[in-house]
Amino acid sequence: MSTGEAARTGAPVHRASRAVEPPTAVGWLQRLADVSDPERALEVWTEAALATDCLGMQLEPEELQRLGEWLVEHCADQPVRMAVRSCLVRLRVHAMFRSA
Repeated sequence: MSTGEAARTGAPVHRASRAVEPPTAVGWLQRLADVSDPERALEVWTEAALATDCLGMQLEPEELQRLGEWLVEHCADQPVRMAVRSCLVRLRVHAMFRSA
């Protein structure tokens, strides 16, 4: 039922919450550890952080994007690259919700 139909019939309208948790470096690192092993995840994360100068765990979305794009381009580990692509998509979705 569309919102317009619900308004005409008097049916309650349930809207999706716009509260979306912001992406974090810790969340991304956990995602990499989920598809790899924790030691390998930390290794590729550190390599990317040093290469992009995105150091620390309190990264801004722009820094997460830069780090993620570097990983997609340079990491030889296919599962890690796929996980990073997923994180980049979530980052874009979060940015869309913030701007809406």
